[in-house]
Amino acid sequence: MTDPVPSAPTTAATTGTVTTRLVHRAPVGSPEWWRSAVVYVNEPPLVSGTTTLTEVAERVEQIRAVSRLGVQAVRIGCPPLPGEAPEEAIDAVVGLLTRAHRTGLRVVLRIDPLDPREEACARYWLSRGADGLDLGPVTESEPVSHARYRELHAVLAEHARDEDPILSTRLSPATQSRVADMLHEDWLHHLVDADLLDVGDPALVRESVTESLRIRDALGSAGAWLVPDVLEAGSPELALATALVVLAMPGAVYLRQGIELGMPVKTTQQPEPERLTLAARLKEEQRGQTGSSFEIVRAALRLRGDHRLGLAPLAWVDELGGPVPDTVLAFLSGEVLVVVNVGDDDVPLSPEREVLLSSGPLTERPDGRLLLPPRTAVWQWLEPQPRENDPRVRR
Repeated sequence: MTDPVPSAPTTAATTGTVTTRLVHRAPVGSPEWWRSAVVYVNEPPLVSGTTTLTEVAERVEQIRAVSRLGVQAVRIGCPPLPGEAPEEAIDAVVGLLTRAHRTGLRVVLRIDPLDPREEACARYWLSRGADGLDLGPVTESEPVSHARYRELHAVLAEHARDEDPILSTRLSPATQSRVADMLHEDWLHHLVDADLLDVGDPALVRESVTESLRIRDALGSAGAWLVPDVLEAGSPELALATALVVLAMPGAVYLRQGIELGMPVKTTQQPEPERLTLAARLKEEQRGQTGSSFEIVRAALRLRGDHRLGLAPLAWVDELGGPVPDTVLAFLSGEVLVVVNVGDDDVPLSPEREVLLSSGPLTERPDGRLLLPPRTAVWQWLEPQPRENDPRVRR
């Protein structure tokens, strides 16, 4: 890929002068599906021989709902092998893969890279249509060797039935510094960053994202980002605002189950019936309600596809009719201007730019000018032109 350009001024006749710094160029040609995919991380996962036919049926229903949300892939746990569960349960998992593919979803398996049984599971289910392997978070105590990554690539090459199977893993804040070493030594389709869990310091966000994209662009790898939950972001308002930041980023995005409803991420594999009940109630309450967490995330996913934000160039905005305040994060993702206010005061918005989406209500001054409240993000269309809808996006 082409090296990023350090600075670039942009002038739009109807919107005034916007001074930007281009840090990531759009990929050339027809990029692979995984370069811009939104992956829905399904919890609780299918787990070994404890999986029942009823549980598989529940996952099929979850996949049906996820396909309507607007993602491109779903991550499940590693299903049982023949002999670990009744034959009808194995057949039901095959049906789950078939159903997902019919709705346009790829299915990625979460495995433990150090568990021989789960490699056998990976071989079996890749040969039956699974689209990749997710190795979970990188740990400091039990690091995966470079040789092991190469072995898992060989598993993908030998057993995957479909094209472009992926190998992914996720960094934690404690292991974020290993990104360069891992990407130089190992080809990982998605090495998911944890740097956008907190957007409270715009200068730090710009620095970390710039460095992350610099490393990936030099190697031809795609960015990959984790959407924070309400606990990681610090508040429901900041969680939604940060979600709009992450969903506007070039590269892949990992959206964990429940975040679209404003719920914290599930941290245990033990069954939690009360969580499922709460999720069902929240979805019923929020679906169709303008301004709800569910509808904001769904709208962001639709716009992300329509504007091809996962494949767009990225530029930081330094001036927006004047210097951007220290408490504001502003950037261009393609033709979409993203502005996030993490300060305590309202921030004026340009009245000429169309508001596509906001994470919360905007306020209006007596003169009609819109204001961006604290802990709120907005997407504005910088230079409106006829859009070409992405046919892969479900509506």
